[in-house]
Amino acid sequence: MTDSANAVSDPVSDADIRGLWRRAYIKAPARDPDFEDHETHVYWFQADGLFADLRIPSRFSNGLPVTCLAELDPADLMALADAEGFAGRSTVVDSVCTWERVINLQGPETGRDIGRLERTATGLFEFGVDADFVELWLDQKIDGAEPEGRVLTCDGGIWGFLISSESRFLFALDRPTRKNLSRPWKEVLAHALKNADRDLLADLFQAEYSFGRIVDGSAMIELSSHPNRVGAVLCDNLHAVSDRFETNHTRFDGEALRRTWTVAELAL
Repeated sequence: MTDSANAVSDPVSDADIRGLWRRAYIKAPARDPDFEDHETHVYWFQADGLFADLRIPSRFSNGLPVTCLAELDPADLMALADAEGFAGRSTVVDSVCTWERVINLQGPETGRDIGRLERTATGLFEFGVDADFVELWLDQKIDGAEPEGRVLTCDGGIWGFLISSESRFLFALDRPTRKNLSRPWKEVLAHALKNADRDLLADLFQAEYSFGRIVDGSAMIELSSHPNRVGAVLCDNLHAVSDRFETNHTRFDGEALRRTWTVAELAL
């Protein structure tokens, strides 16, 4: 039976995509007629008009037993740069969703992110509009009210996105040089590693995309573009977040860092 044969004909609206979704697979004939990925750990958290997405290679999904990313060798750092994360705004018109990636871990965008959505018994199919692929998204039921999305800023003009519910969160933290990163992340990373440029490495890895569970108000990281952070607490009391709050981080070299965020309007 084909993917299309499993689809339900009812249209999909903005309200229908709100919630937490886990990708079961992607099939991409445009890349390889036999290509199918079930292994990458992918979560999409959608609020009302705001979203965040995290995609971590399976080898990093359980974290790494290191205190900081500087302890990894160049090969591991390059492999870690296969991770993807992005966040921004979304709209659905006639079951076609456009995701505007306001921030993007991989660097500059070269195309549009548009998918035609079809319901299934357990989630959604997403069929690429500008690319030949299909993804199956499974609905991860969350407790309480619908998820809330916040756009954030902190010192240095860094942008962030927080999508959260009573029990789950996905936090997207941009790097301060986003607007100046004119080449893909992996290309700049390879240059930094070749030249042993520790300052550039530290800057590149300021970006962090972390997903997890909220336990007694504490945001516990379960999956991250910084796999050394798995098991750490991102925010001590996420349920108390208002217009200003703090998050805990670790710099590339292991130094502890707290960031103070202010909720902002998205006007980029």
